[in-house]
Amino acid sequence: PTAAHPAETNTTLLYISGTTHIESKPQVWPDVDAFLAFLQQVTALGMKWSVGADIGWLEGEPRAAELIQASEALGVQWDIHTHSPQDRAKAAYLITQMGGHPNSVVSGMLVSEFNNIGPQTYQGFTWTPQVLWGGTNCPGHRPGCDDLAAGLWIPLSAEQYTTHNPNGQYIRVGGGTHQLDDGRILAQSIANGQYTYPVISFTLMVAPSTLKIVQSSDGISEIIDFVNDMNRYPFVRWVNIEETAQAWSAAGSVPSRIEME
Repeated sequence: PTAAHPAETNTTLLYISGTTHIESKPQVWPDVDAFLAFLQQVTALGMKWSVGADIGWLEGEPRAAELIQASEALGVQWDIHTHSPQDRAKAAYLITQMGGHPNSVVSGMLVSEFNNIGPQTYQGFTWTPQVLWGGTNCPGHRPGCDDLAAGLWIPLSAEQYTTHNPNGQYIRVGGGTHQLDDGRILAQSIANGQYTYPVISFTLMVAPSTLKIVQSSDGISEIIDFVNDMNRYPFVRWVNIEETAQAWSAAGSVPSRIEME
């Protein structure tokens, strides 16, 4: 019989994405010029970013169309992020009206509302979700509320949200803790052969008003260092959230949920 493959032929790939949520309240809206400059910087590093903007910003920011079009020209994708689940098709419609191309990602949701996810129509425009990113068990992102797992799986229901079930409809892309050092630890674990999953995911998340990693003081210079560190690993891929889900499906949809604290 042929010998088992040695550990160094491990084909696990780590797909790293970046994302930003823009909420409805103007106090935390990004400065459009500063945010666009940031998106140019991370894109130049080879990262693929996505933005999820709630209705208040889409309807209230005078330069929303400008940012949507300029960011898409860089390769940035627009996810669907709304605090009211019934607003998702409206958000997608508004992005379209401003010259953008909303993708199929539900970015951020209450786990308890999972069972109501589905296609929605607004003003004759139908939006169909396919990918989930971000899940919280209680409003407000209080400690212990957010599901900070890395890796991908298909949940069937709110009740069995953390369990892979191929009968489910939506691919859950785990973003992990978003922290740079946790991404480093995950990559080293993969290098050490700790996982055999074909595809694992991790997402950097940057706050729009500070342009720093959420819950940290890490800005663009620290992100540059992180990207340089990650590029030393041959198994790292820079993609956006939707592309991560597509790559996972193409690799056989092997569940890879990894708990992170």
